[in-house]
Amino acid sequence: MTVHIPDQVAVIPEMEVDQGAKAVTDQLRATATKTADVGSWSAENGAPDGWSGDAAEAANHAMTTFSTAVDAVTAAFTTVAAACDAYVSQLAVLAGQRLDMMETRSGINIDIQTLVDLVNSSDVEDEPELQVRADALKARVTRLDERRIAWEARVTANEDKLVAAFRSADTVGEGRALSTSSDRPDVDALNRELEQKNGDPKAINAWWMALTPAEREALKIDNPDAVGNTDGIPVDDRDEANRASMTRDIDRLHGLDKERELTPEEQQLLKNAEAARDAIDAGATVTDPSTGLPVDSNLILYQPEAIHGDGAAAVAYGNPDTADNTSVVVPGIMNTMASLGANGESALDLFAQANKADPGASNATIAWIGYDSPDFDMSQAKDPVNAIDMAMVSNEEFAEAGGKRLSAFVDGLRASDTGDQSHLTVIGHSYGSTTVAHAAHDGLAADDLVLLGSPGAGGDAHDVSDLNMGEGHVYVGSRDEDFVTWLGGDTRLGLGEDPSQSSFGADRIDVGNGESFHAEDIGGQGLNNHTSYFDPGSESLENIADITVGNDPETIDGRDQPARDYLTDYAKDEGIYYGNQVYDKYVDPVVDGARDAIDTASDVLENTGRLLSPPMPSFGGMFG
Repeated sequence: MTVHIPDQVAVIPEMEVDQGAKAVTDQLRATATKTADVGSWSAENGAPDGWSGDAAEAANHAMTTFSTAVDAVTAAFTTVAAACDAYVSQLAVLAGQRLDMMETRSGINIDIQTLVDLVNSSDVEDEPELQVRADALKARVTRLDERRIAWEARVTANEDKLVAAFRSADTVGEGRALSTSSDRPDVDALNRELEQKNGDPKAINAWWMALTPAEREALKIDNPDAVGNTDGIPVDDRDEANRASMTRDIDRLHGLDKERELTPEEQQLLKNAEAARDAIDAGATVTDPSTGLPVDSNLILYQPEAIHGDGAAAVAYGNPDTADNTSVVVPGIMNTMASLGANGESALDLFAQANKADPGASNATIAWIGYDSPDFDMSQAKDPVNAIDMAMVSNEEFAEAGGKRLSAFVDGLRASDTGDQSHLTVIGHSYGSTTVAHAAHDGLAADDLVLLGSPGAGGDAHDVSDLNMGEGHVYVGSRDEDFVTWLGGDTRLGLGEDPSQSSFGADRIDVGNGESFHAEDIGGQGLNNHTSYFDPGSESLENIADITVGNDPETIDGRDQPARDYLTDYAKDEGIYYGNQVYDKYVDPVVDGARDAIDTASDVLENTGRLLSPPMPSFGGMFG
C-alpha cells in the first residue's frame, strides 16, 4: 500500500533582530531630545548681555549658525527615531504572526504523525480514503508555506525601510534638507494644540490618533515631558517620551557629578530618575505568559521634580491599552518616587498572580505614585514642608487631592484603551486606601475597588453606597492584628469609617489575621502585619488577584467590633503584659530581698537569746 504523506513541516525561522531594538530606539530618541534642547537654548540666546557692535553681531551670527546646524541634526535624529519606532512596532506584529504559524505547524505535524501511524496499521482497501486525508494535509502544508513566504517578505521589507531611513539622514546635507522640508511637522503648532486640549483625555486621544507617525515622533522628541504625562495619550507613546526624559536626566546628572558635587536637589532628582529606570528594568526579570517574552514595562508617568522634589511616577507591567485586565496599586504614607522600586515589586507580584488566576487573559498592573502622600523625616521636624507632611498623616487633605489626580489618571487609561474595555481594578493600601475612597466618592472610572489595611474610608463615605461602585464591587482586606486598621471610626486618629465593618457594606476578603505582637515589636511583626498584603504565596495576594481578573475571591464576615475597640483591647492587654514584666523585673527582687532580710533578723534574734519583748512580729504573713 502506498500513501503519499507530506513530510513534517520545518521550524519557522526566527527573526535575526529581537525586541532589543527597542532599547536602541529609546536611546536614539533620548539623544534627539537632548539635541533638541541644545537647539532650543541656542536659538533663544545670542550675544551675552553688555555686548555690542561687531562683537555682538559676530556672536549672534555664530549662535544662529550653530542653532541651524543643531536643528539639522535634530531633524535627522527625528527621522531615524520615527523609522526605528515603526520598525520595532512591526517587529511585534511579525513576532505574533510567527507564533501563529508555529501553532499551525504544530497541529499539522501532529496530524501527519497520526496519519503515518494509521497507515502503518491499515489494510490495502483503506488506501483511497487514507490518500484523501493525506492530500488534505498536503494542502494545509502548502497554505502554511505560502504564509511563511509572505511573512519572510514582510520581515525583509521592514528591515529595508529602516536601512533606507538611516541612509536618508546620514550626511550633513541630508540633515539640512530634512530640517527645511515642507513635510517636516510644525512642532510649535502641535504643542499649542496639545495644550489647548489638555484636561480632556478623550479629546486628546482622538487628536493624537489623527496625527501622522512623523508628527507624533516630532512631539515626543521636542516636548517629551508633556507627551509622557498627558492623560489620554496611548501608553506606548507615553512610555517612549518618558524614557527619553529619564535618560536625558540621568545622563545630564551623571555628567554634572563628574564636574562637581551635586546639590541636594540634584541628588534627589537623580535618585528619582534611577528609581524609575530600575522599576522598568525589573520587568525584564519576569516572563509574560501571554507573549512568552519579558514583561512589557511602560513608564507612563515621569515627573521627578514634582511634589516638592518627592517626584511622581507610574510604571505599568503589561500594556493597559491592550490588556484584558488592568489594576492600579496606590501606596500609603512614606512613599515617594524614590520608593517606586518596592512598589513596582508588589505590582509585579500581583501581575504574576493575576496570570495564574486567569492564564488565558492578558494582564497589566500599575504601580502609581502620583500624589503627595505624607512623607516625613523625624530628624527634620523643623523643616516647614516636612512638618506639613507629618501633620497630614491624620488629615485627609492629601488623600482628597490625591484622589482627584488618581481619577484623572484612570480617565486617561480609559481614553487610550483599545478594543474591548479592560476590566479595571483600583487598589489602595493604608493611606492610599483613603485616597482611593476619595476618588471613588467623587467619581472613579473603575470596575472594582480594593481597600487594604485601611485607616478609614474618608470622611465623605459613611457606607459602601457613598463610593459609587455598585453592589459587590468594593472589597476590603483588613487583618485583626494590623494596627493601622484599628484607627477607623470616630476616633480622632482615624480617617473616616472603618470599611471592614459589616455595617459599612463592603465585601471583606480573607487576608489572614497576622501575628500577635507587643509594642516593643511594632516596627517588626506589627509593621509586617500591615505591609505584607502583597506577599507572594499569601492568601491575601491570591484573593486580590482574583478580583483583578474578575473571579470571586474568598470572603469572610465583616467586623462587628468597632475598630477603636481593637486599639483599646490591645492597650489593656499590653498594660497587663508590661505590668507583669515590671513585677517580674522589679517587684519580685524587692520582695525576695525583704524576705531574706527578715529571715536573717529572726536568726540573729534567736541566737542572741530572744532579747526583744514582745517577740519579732510576723507582719501578718506579708512576706511568708
